[in-house]
Amino acid sequence: MAKTYFLLLFIILTLSSILNLAFTTKLNFTTDQSSLLAIKDHITFNDPDHILAKNWTTTTTTTTTTSFCNWVGVTCGARHLRVTALNLSYMDLSGTLPPHIGNLSFLSSIDFSFNNFYGHLPQEFSQLRRLKIITFSKNNFSGVIPSWIGNFSKLEILFLAYNSFTNLPKEIGNCRKLEALLLGTNQLSGAIPSTVFNLSSLEYLELGYNHFSGSLPNDMCKNISNIQFLKFTSNKLQGRLPSSIGKCTNLQEISFGENKFVGGIPTSFGRLTKLKKFYAYNNTLTGLISPIFNISSLELISVGGNNFSGDLPIDICDKLPMLRYLYIYKNGLTGSIPRDIWNCSFVKLDLSNNYLTGRVSREIGNLDDMIYLNMGSNSLYGEISHAIFNSTKLQALDMFDNKLSGNLPSDFDFWLPNLQEMLLWGNKLSGGFPSSISNSSDLFWVDVSDNFFSGFIPSTFGNLRQLKFLDLSNNKFTTQSGFIDQWGFLTSLTNCKRLILFDISYNPLNGILPGAVFGNLSTSLEQLYFDNCQLRGKIPIEIGNFTNMISFSLSGNELIGSLPITIERLQRLQLLHLFNNKLHGSIPHALCNLQNLFELVISENDFSGPIPSCITNLTSLRRLYLDSNKFSTLSSSLWGLNDILEVSLSSNAFRGSLPVTIQNLRTLIYLDLSSNKFSGDIPTTLGDLQTLQYLSLSNNKLQGVIPESLGSMVSLLSLDLSNNSLSGVIPQSLVKLIYLTNFNVSFNKLKGRIPIEGPFRNFSAQSFMGNNGLCGSTRLQVPPCKNSSIHEHKSKTIVILEFVLPTIVNGELFHTMNCSMQRMGLGMTCY
Repeated sequence: MAKTYFLLLFIILTLSSILNLAFTTKLNFTTDQSSLLAIKDHITFNDPDHILAKNWTTTTTTTTTTSFCNWVGVTCGARHLRVTALNLSYMDLSGTLPPHIGNLSFLSSIDFSFNNFYGHLPQEFSQLRRLKIITFSKNNFSGVIPSWIGNFSKLEILFLAYNSFTNLPKEIGNCRKLEALLLGTNQLSGAIPSTVFNLSSLEYLELGYNHFSGSLPNDMCKNISNIQFLKFTSNKLQGRLPSSIGKCTNLQEISFGENKFVGGIPTSFGRLTKLKKFYAYNNTLTGLISPIFNISSLELISVGGNNFSGDLPIDICDKLPMLRYLYIYKNGLTGSIPRDIWNCSFVKLDLSNNYLTGRVSREIGNLDDMIYLNMGSNSLYGEISHAIFNSTKLQALDMFDNKLSGNLPSDFDFWLPNLQEMLLWGNKLSGGFPSSISNSSDLFWVDVSDNFFSGFIPSTFGNLRQLKFLDLSNNKFTTQSGFIDQWGFLTSLTNCKRLILFDISYNPLNGILPGAVFGNLSTSLEQLYFDNCQLRGKIPIEIGNFTNMISFSLSGNELIGSLPITIERLQRLQLLHLFNNKLHGSIPHALCNLQNLFELVISENDFSGPIPSCITNLTSLRRLYLDSNKFSTLSSSLWGLNDILEVSLSSNAFRGSLPVTIQNLRTLIYLDLSSNKFSGDIPTTLGDLQTLQYLSLSNNKLQGVIPESLGSMVSLLSLDLSNNSLSGVIPQSLVKLIYLTNFNVSFNKLKGRIPIEGPFRNFSAQSFMGNNGLCGSTRLQVPPCKNSSIHEHKSKTIVILEFVLPTIVNGELFHTMNCSMQRMGLGMTCY
């Protein structure tokens, strides 16, 4: 009987457990499913046919199932059928995280990276205590990283990079199992919590591209000896590099670049025997460069933009046999480039902007694997070894701003099939330019300006179909004058449809621009310069074809005719330079349609007539130079360009009074109205131009006094009022112009004492000559001023008597005044 009872009890308990388990499983099944559907409800689908929109559903069809464990991105555990992993990465989703996500209590991995989720992390997220992996990189999450992140004791990987988080809590130090912490490219600021450096399991730390400040702890590596990747790029960190860096012996990559670190490389740096990549560019590090070259495992060194000094080691290849990438630009390196360096297996080498000297060794041709070579802005001299022009893998050859001489190799020797950029400007290279340049069909940037190249420009440039930037300026190139195809090179360039910049300035081309060819150049052109090329004839009307043009200059030529009205098609134009030609006629109204025009310089021509009133339409205009022409009428609309910075109207035929509305130019810094026929008074409103630094009204017919208000022009550096008919005294208010370094009021009709305070202490006699009424210091070559004269006292007394005496009724006060006047010699009785 007892056995039967216990057997029955066991069966009941077993059935109860089974039923309870089934109920719990059903409940948990429903909970997870509801949480997932809540996440779906908070997602915005740009595509209604998105796979997630159709797949995450409880509706049974021939292609879907009611089990959420089979939904896209969902992984369930085999035992409890609970969601253990959720991966929605790279699905182009946007939305927020609902609080229901906290009900996925078995979740150990979540990956929402590379989407557009936004908002804050919900508090309920902190309930997911089983989480080992959190990957939310490349979204738009914002706000602080919550302090409850420290509750995830099992967390191993935390990827929150490329969001807008603003704070890293110290509680992150509680995640003792954390192996990878990637928080780069956020808005994190303040000091890096010291608790980060207590995460003994940490192998990968990425905090770059934030706003962290302060210094790194000197004992940084004391507790993170397992660290392999340490990245602090582009923050505001300062101080010295941690001396304990040598204790991080497992380090493979360090990045301290773009911060404010100072001092030298720590001596313990040499213990990092596993280090492969070292970035410390754009800091203020100092000392000798040599300690960096003691780690044989290094494959990349990037320390450009510092103040390192000293010579390059002569045995650099022996010390660093694995080195492939070396960037030491913008430092203070001296000495010559070791010959041994050309026996390294470099892929990229940048030694630009240092003080290196000497010749470039012929061994430069040994760099068979080199794709990028930059030795620009040094003091290298001698010929460029022709061997470098047979480096078949080379993509960039930059040796600009040196003292290199000689010729480029002949056509036969020029073979750089993968070359993309060649920057040789600022040297002393000469001879012809090899037509075999066309072998480098991938070239997109060629700059050989400021050399002594001569001869014809190769028409083979037209074979460079990828060409975007071509600068041949300041050489001795010529055209084939007298030949039918004089402008053959220009014709060939019409094939370069991607050309953005073409500068041929300061070459003796000597000819007339062929309009048909000129107009067929790339419509992609944004910058075109033909300055000082001995061009004749008219500006081609085909200029209107360049609808993408931003900067256009034909200055310093012998061009005639008027400005083509087709210029109005250049709606993107910002800079127009046509100065020093023989252009004539009036400014066409078409010019007023260039709404983006920023700088207009047409000085030194024969333009005439009025300045059109429509010039006020040029609201983007900041620099206007119309000097040395024959303009006669000045439109009042000019003074409506409220944001203009520089105006030069000198050496024209303008006449009449200066307008009081000149005060509207409140941002003006340069104004030259000299050598015209302006008359009348200087308007007092000039004093309102408090940003003005240069003012010249010289060589006009101005009269009246110098306004006291000019003393309010507190930014003034130069003031020239010479060669007018100004009278009166030099205002004492001008002594307040503390930045004034150039002052000229010569050849006027000024009188009185020359001020001696402020900037007047530094002016010479040339500033005041030709004013017979001025007096002052003998060093200014003017008569000394007399002490208080009787005449001066008489005039002052008359004023006193006229305005004060009628109000005096007290006899004693009148007696005192009489005695005072007697002492002044005015003959009145003192009684």
